[in-house]
Amino acid sequence: MSDDAYGLPVSTADPEALALYDRAVRSLQAWQADALELFRAAAERDPGLALAHAGAAVCLFLEERFPETKAATEAARAAVAGASRRESSHVAALTAWTSGKVPEAERLMREHLATWPRDAMVFQRLYYVYFWLGRFPEMLALTDSLRGHYPGSSFVLGLHAFALEEADRLPEATRTAEAALQLEPNDAWSVHALAHALYESESFDAGVSRLPAAIHPCRGLNWFRNHLLWHLALLHFARGEYARASDIARATFEREPSSIAGDLHDSISLLWRLELVGQPVGARWEPFTAIARERVNRMGLLFHAAHVAMALVGGGDWTSAKTQLDAARARATKDPTGLMGDVLVPLIEGLHAFAQGDYRTSIARIEPLRPRIVELGGSRAQRDVFHDTLFEACFRAGDAERAGRYLAERLAHRRDHPWLSRVL
Repeated sequence: MSDDAYGLPVSTADPEALALYDRAVRSLQAWQADALELFRAAAERDPGLALAHAGAAVCLFLEERFPETKAATEAARAAVAGASRRESSHVAALTAWTSGKVPEAERLMREHLATWPRDAMVFQRLYYVYFWLGRFPEMLALTDSLRGHYPGSSFVLGLHAFALEEADRLPEATRTAEAALQLEPNDAWSVHALAHALYESESFDAGVSRLPAAIHPCRGLNWFRNHLLWHLALLHFARGEYARASDIARATFEREPSSIAGDLHDSISLLWRLELVGQPVGARWEPFTAIARERVNRMGLLFHAAHVAMALVGGGDWTSAKTQLDAARARATKDPTGLMGDVLVPLIEGLHAFAQGDYRTSIARIEPLRPRIVELGGSRAQRDVFHDTLFEACFRAGDAERAGRYLAERLAHRRDHPWLSRVL
């Protein structure tokens, strides 16, 4: 038995395998592109290192490489037989998640962290489970309860900073993100938390000034580097610099259109936002519509399904758009959460209506969803695209009462240019 970087027991007699595993954990925390390679190298050095197989399964699942995810999941479960109770619990929690059993995974992760609060891999996964379920108070409670177990960790401070931002505690979020970056200037998630805090606090000028320099030290990132640049585009967009935002979109997402879910969300939402402010993007939709066409039956992450719907109608592929909507309606009858039928289906119907110029129907479908859109997951900044579609539909429908009410509400939340320049 040896201890990992967090002082927890690991069943390996190979110090090099343990070193590779520790590097892989840190790489995953830091959104580095080499995390999977490092987990696999650790497992190759010691095939009995169940934690390395489980880490590889997590990376593969995040990349949507599902057959390989299944193989790594099975390898982790086989290798953990006879290992310590901590490792058995760790593998059970992570492989429940990589097997798509989210409620079970959440329960196992919570139970695991109650006993082993310094298991950073499980901590990070549970945090993102809450993120994609839209359970932000629980995300903040998680970082509040565990951050004392990680003194001097920029990684944990960054997680906490973002949770504070989503709770609208913006000065605290900014200070916490800045403290994290003092510890580790190349901590990409802390840069991300800072970007959110500056955006939501209307510090657009500071954001476009500070973010490029903050992103620069974050070398070796995976697709998450593009997400940081998406935030830069969003800050320019909020200043009314639509051409600059559009240029960033072209350079970041459109040179080599990506099917990675995070890239896809960001590229689609930027194009949709440009359309909302009267900046038609035309043929720029085509590569993303083509990718979306291959995803009409993917309903696992409902936030993703909503973006697929935007890309299909944005690019005018109404046949595929109808196929996706029909699939969502069919699956809604079997969804035990009710979320698909109660939120996703009417949201897609509202997006379809907006794209067809039927703004009153768009209002009728989306307006009742406003309190529940958070349940799709995604950050406040990401979810704004759905709310802003509703608000713009009110203007285009000539509904002065709603438009005026929502405009006042929107400006009270954040005074960005698209709404400051809007007149009834």
